[in-house]
Amino acid sequence: MINKPVIVTSLFDIGRDTWDSYGVSYHTYLWWMKNTLSLNAKFVIYTDNKFYDEILKIRKQFDPELKNTEIIKTYLHKLPSYIKYHRRLENLMYSQEFKLKSAYEVPEMNKPLYNTVIFNKLDFIKDAKDNKYFDGDLYIWADAGGLREDLNLYKDVVWPNINEVNQVMYPNKITFFSHRPDFEITDKEYHALSQIRYIQGGSIFCPPDCIDPIHKAFNETVEESISQGYIGSEEKMLDITYIKNKELYQMITCTWREYYDLFK
Repeated sequence: MINKPVIVTSLFDIGRDTWDSYGVSYHTYLWWMKNTLSLNAKFVIYTDNKFYDEILKIRKQFDPELKNTEIIKTYLHKLPSYIKYHRRLENLMYSQEFKLKSAYEVPEMNKPLYNTVIFNKLDFIKDAKDNKYFDGDLYIWADAGGLREDLNLYKDVVWPNINEVNQVMYPNKITFFSHRPDFEITDKEYHALSQIRYIQGGSIFCPPDCIDPIHKAFNETVEESISQGYIGSEEKMLDITYIKNKELYQMITCTWREYYDLFK
């Protein structure tokens, strides 16, 4: 039985407010993040100097004594994914060979720092688990900007609803949210470079004992992809990781960001 779910999220400055395309102002991101942080839940939040004070201020509106809040201030260049992948992603994604392969002008194809941060999601989850924040028995990744409607839809909502979680979750499997109940990938490079994606990166439900294996498997997929001269978003990397060992994972079929409604 799941009794102590913990939400893990993050926000780092990757210069997105200056991008020519797919740019989003950080004012907008913090507005979305306020929706997420208004939930009645335990939170572990990773951020940098730029956003720390504002995130602290926002969270205190909903958890004044911070009894259900851990905010970890760190630096982009200290993230495990930055150390492992950033220089290699720059070398790959800025290479002429890769540019000829990638047909889409999207961040996961031309912004190495974007990939660096989204590849760190499982590192954040693992760190929260390893440090036993709130002694969680389920660590849930939730994108900071995942909830985008009016604040009143989220404020003080207990999320996730433990009864709903225990009705559908396998305690020994990672739960993904996907556009399809199952899928196959015949060409990993084609899939990574395409705009096809099945698993949604916005939320992942992780029982503690399953976190180290998915962390290891995901990073093996990233290493394999870079070494073979291609890369894609974390969702593509999760897709490829899933097909290698499907029995380790549960798939819940839903539309974009529907995971919130399924478990409120």
